[in-house]
Amino acid sequence: MSNKLYLTAASPIALAVSLLLPALAQAQTAPTTSDGAEVETIVVTGSRLASRGFSAPTPVSVVDAEEFKQSGAVNVEQVLNNAPQFIGSQNNGPTANTVPGGTATLNLRGFGAQRNLVLVNGRRFAIAGADQTTDINTIPASLIRQTEVVTGGSSAVYGSDAITGVVNFVLRQDFEGVELNVQENWDSHTTTRTHNIDLTVGGNFADGKGNAVVSVNYLDRGAISRRMRGNWAYDSLSDGCVTAASFSKSKAGTPFSPPSGQTCAQAGGRQGLIAGGSGDIPNGRFTGVPLVGSSTSNPALDAALVAAGLGGMGSRGFTFNDTGTTARPALTPQDDFNLSPDNYLIIPQKRWMLNAMGHYDFNSKVTGYVEAHYSNNVVDMQLAPTNINGPFLFNVNNPYLSAPMQEVLRQLDLKETGTTTVTTGTATRTTVAGDGLAVINVGRRLREVGLRRNNAERNVFRFAAGFRGDLGDVSESFLRDLKYDAYYTFARTSETDHQDGNVSRSRFQANLLSVGGAAPVLNVFGPNISAAGVQAIAIGATNITEAKQQVAAANLSGEAFSLPAGPVDFSAGLEWRYNAAKYIPDEFLRSGDVVGFNPGLPTGGSTIVKEVYGEIRAPILADLPFIKNLTANGAFRYSDYNLKGVGGVWTYSVGGAWAVTSDVNFRGQFQHAIRAPNVGELYGGLAQSFDAATDPCSSRAPTAQQTAAVRAVCEATGVPAAQVFSAGVQSNTIIGNLSGGNPNVGIEESDTYTVGVVLTPRAVPGLAVSVDYFNIDLTGAISQLGGGLNNTLNLCYYIVQSASSEFCQAIKRNPVTGEIAPPYYATVTNANTGGLKTAGVDFAANYRFKTDFGWLPDDSAFDISTNWTWTDEFTSTPVQAFPNIKNYCVGAFGTTCGQPIPEWKGGTRITWRTGPLSLSVKHRFIGAVTTDKYLLPKRLGNTVPDLATLTNPKLPAQNYFDLSFSYDLSNGVQVYGGAQNIFDRDPPIVGSAAPGANTYAATYDVLGTTMFLGGRLRF
Repeated sequence: MSNKLYLTAASPIALAVSLLLPALAQAQTAPTTSDGAEVETIVVTGSRLASRGFSAPTPVSVVDAEEFKQSGAVNVEQVLNNAPQFIGSQNNGPTANTVPGGTATLNLRGFGAQRNLVLVNGRRFAIAGADQTTDINTIPASLIRQTEVVTGGSSAVYGSDAITGVVNFVLRQDFEGVELNVQENWDSHTTTRTHNIDLTVGGNFADGKGNAVVSVNYLDRGAISRRMRGNWAYDSLSDGCVTAASFSKSKAGTPFSPPSGQTCAQAGGRQGLIAGGSGDIPNGRFTGVPLVGSSTSNPALDAALVAAGLGGMGSRGFTFNDTGTTARPALTPQDDFNLSPDNYLIIPQKRWMLNAMGHYDFNSKVTGYVEAHYSNNVVDMQLAPTNINGPFLFNVNNPYLSAPMQEVLRQLDLKETGTTTVTTGTATRTTVAGDGLAVINVGRRLREVGLRRNNAERNVFRFAAGFRGDLGDVSESFLRDLKYDAYYTFARTSETDHQDGNVSRSRFQANLLSVGGAAPVLNVFGPNISAAGVQAIAIGATNITEAKQQVAAANLSGEAFSLPAGPVDFSAGLEWRYNAAKYIPDEFLRSGDVVGFNPGLPTGGSTIVKEVYGEIRAPILADLPFIKNLTANGAFRYSDYNLKGVGGVWTYSVGGAWAVTSDVNFRGQFQHAIRAPNVGELYGGLAQSFDAATDPCSSRAPTAQQTAAVRAVCEATGVPAAQVFSAGVQSNTIIGNLSGGNPNVGIEESDTYTVGVVLTPRAVPGLAVSVDYFNIDLTGAISQLGGGLNNTLNLCYYIVQSASSEFCQAIKRNPVTGEIAPPYYATVTNANTGGLKTAGVDFAANYRFKTDFGWLPDDSAFDISTNWTWTDEFTSTPVQAFPNIKNYCVGAFGTTCGQPIPEWKGGTRITWRTGPLSLSVKHRFIGAVTTDKYLLPKRLGNTVPDLATLTNPKLPAQNYFDLSFSYDLSNGVQVYGGAQNIFDRDPPIVGSAAPGANTYAATYDVLGTTMFLGGRLRF
C-alpha cells in the first residue's frame, strides 16, 4: 500500500502539496505567526461534548464563509462537491436535467446522498421527499458562518443516516447591522446570467438580552441548452468505429464499417465517437418484420418485402422518406435521432428564500430561541420530444401506405398463428390471421408533440423553537457545569410538477386504426402527424410530492466527575422523530398509460423512532513525559423504530486521542452505525426510469463476452435467435427499468475506523497539518435487485447464467425484437442486497504567515490551505449472497461504477491579503480514471477487452485553476469577483457510458470559464 501511495502521490502535485501544506484542518490551540500574533482558529469536534482542543477523535473538515465568497458560489453544493470527500451525484444540482430532479444533495464518500446527514446549527433540517435527503438549495449561503464535515459513521452521536458522516451548516446567529450583497455570474461561451441578491438585517434588543436576524435571498439562474454550449455537447455521442483520419476524443468521427470478419483496427479504423442518438426517429423505425430469406419468413412475404424495397433490410428494420410513401432499410447511426440540442445542460432556477432567527435570555439559566425558514424554488427541466416504442396494430389497408407496403402488412397478417394480444397502456387488442390487422413494432420520435417540459415548484417551510441554558452544579464533585438544550422542529416540503409533452399509449394505439372505414387519425409514416393527431394523443400531467419531518429532542451535558487527569465530560439525551412523505402522480402516470415522463405508482408512508443516547469523554493521563493528554471516549444510541423490519437497534462508538506534545496529536475511532430505511425505500410505488446500461444480448456488449453461453441465456430470456447480439436488441444507450419500495427491508449497518495524526509544530508557527486514514464497510445496503440495472443484467447473463434465476426473471423483453423497451422492463425493487466499502487517506493543512511587502507591509499575509483524499479502495458487492462477485471501482467510471471515482482528488488555495486587497488562486485536481469495462474484469482476473476496442477508455486527470479578488473600497463597502476554470478546459468526453451530456456533468466543469462580480454593502 505504501509503495502505491508514494508513486501515485508523486503524480501531479499531490505528494508535495499534501505534505508541505495539506486544508480545512482543525487546530488544537491557536497557532501563531512569526511575530507571535495569534491566528484565528476554528475548533470543531463532531461531538455533542464541549470542546477541549483536540480531544475529539473524529476527523472534521471546516469550510468557512470566505471560501463560499472566493468561489463565487450562489448555491452551497457547488463548493462542497469540489471537496475531495465528495463524489458527484448524477441527479443533483444545476446539471440534473432529470425528473425527479431540481434538488441539490451531497454524496459523501460516494455512498449516496441518503447515507449522510445534513444539519443546520446542529439540528436536522427539512427533508425534500420520500428519500429523506435535504435539498441544499434551501441552505442560505449568505448566513453560513462555517460548514463542518464530520467524516465517518456518526449514528451514535447524531442518529440514523450518518453512515458516512455529517455535514453541519453553522449560521450567523448574532448578526448586527444591515448587509446587502449583489452578485452576477456568467459563463464565457453563452454569457448566460445568474443574478443573486442577499439582504440581511439583524440587531440586539432588550439591552442586549436578545438578538434577531432576518435574511432574504433572490436567485435567478438562466437556462443553458446543449445547443447553446455546442462543440462537444451538441451531438448525442456514442461508441463506434470511425475512420482513422476523423478520430477525435471529443467530437464525432466519420462512421466506418469494417469488412466482414475484420475488426475496426484490422480494417484501418479507430474506435471512437460517432454522432448517434435514439433509434426511435421522427420518420418512424419499424421492426419485428422477418428478414428476406430467414426461417421466420415465407416466399409470399419475401416477395412483398422485395417489392416494397426492403429486400436488403437488416435487424434495424425500415423507415420512410419525409412524404411517407417510400420505405427503405433503417441505418445506424445515420438515421438515429439527436436527442441533445434542446436538452438543458444547466437547468434554470428561480428562488426566493427567507430565514429568520432569534434568541432571548429570559434569565441567567434560560435562553429561548427560534428559527424560521421559507423558500420557494422553481426549476425547469427540458428534454427532447418523447418517443414511443413497442408493438402496435395497423390496418393492412392503411391508406397512408403505398400498395407494396400494404401487401407487406397483409402478408404479416396472414402469417400470424393463434391469437396475438397487444397491450398498449391500459388497453389491449387482439388479432388473428386474416382479420385485416397486422402487428409491427414501432419506434417513433413524436417531434410533432413538442419538447418535454417539467416545471417543478418546491415550497419549504421549517420552524424550530427551543430553550437552552446553564443549570450549574449539583455538587462540587459530581455533575458540574450542567447545560441543557431542548427543542422541537417542524418542517414541510411540498412540490408540484407540471408536465407537457406526454402522450397516451392507449390513445396512440386507438388512433392508429380506422374507425368506421375512415382514415386513421395518426399517420406515423414519415414526419406526418397532423395537428388533429397531436391533439388526440397529447396529455399533460400534474404530480404532487409532500414531505414532513418533526423532531423533539432534549440534551443534558456537563462534567460528571473528575479523575486525576481532569474532568469526565458527558452528554445524554432523548430524541423523537417523525418522517412522512407521499407522492401523488397524475392519473396517466399512475395507470402507466403515459409516454414521455416516467410513470409511477403513488408513494405514501411514515416512520417514527424514539431514541436515547449518551456520550462520554474521560481523561486517562495528563502532563506526563510524551503524554500531554490521553483521553478515551465512547457513545451509544438506542433507537426503537415502528418498522417490522427494524425494531430496536443499537449504535455505538469508542475512540481516543493522545496528545504527545503540543506539536503532535494522535487520534482514532471505531464507530458502528446504522441507517434505517426511508419512506421511499419502504413504501415507494413502482416507478419507471431510464438508465445508461449495456444489454449483454445486443451488439453493444463487448465482443469478447458474446459467447455461446451468453447466447443461450439470451434466447432463454426472450431474445429471438436471429436477433441475439444484433443492433436491434438495444437501439438506445439507456434501458427502461422499474424500481420501487419493499416494506420488509431492514437496516443497513456499517463499521468505520479512522486513525490519524494532527501536527501543529511550534517551530513553524501558523501551520496545522492532519493526516487521517478512513475505512468504511457497509453491509445490508438497501439497493435495487442485483445492486442496480446494469449489475442485474451482468448477474443474469455473465455470472449466474440461468433463466430461472431472480435476476433473469426480473428482465422482460419485447417478444418481437428482444428489446428491453416499453412496455417491457427490467424490474429491480429494493432489498438489503449488497455491500459497499471504501478506504483511503485524507490529507489536510493550512498555513498562515505574514510578509513585509504589499500594499500595507504591516498588514500583509499569506493564507495557504490544501485538502486531498487518496482513495485506496471503493468496492461494491452487488449481492452479498455472491461475495466473490465484487466491483472494484476505485480509479474507474462507467455504467457499473457510475461517476468517476479517482484515486486522487483535491485542491489548494493560496490567498494574499494586503491592506484592503485580497488576491486568491485555487487549483482543483481530479485524477485520471479508466472505464469499468476494462478495469472490473481485469481486477477479477477475467477476460479483458483490448483497450483499442473501447472508446475513450481513459479519462485524463483534470486540472482547474480559479482566480478571485476582493477590495474594500471603504469601511463596509467591498467589491469582489473572479473566474473559475480560467484556462477554459472542456470536460473529458465519453460515449455510450455517459449518463448525460456526453460526460459526467456532476464531476467535471461543463461550462468552461465562468466569471462572477459582486458588491457588498454593510452598515
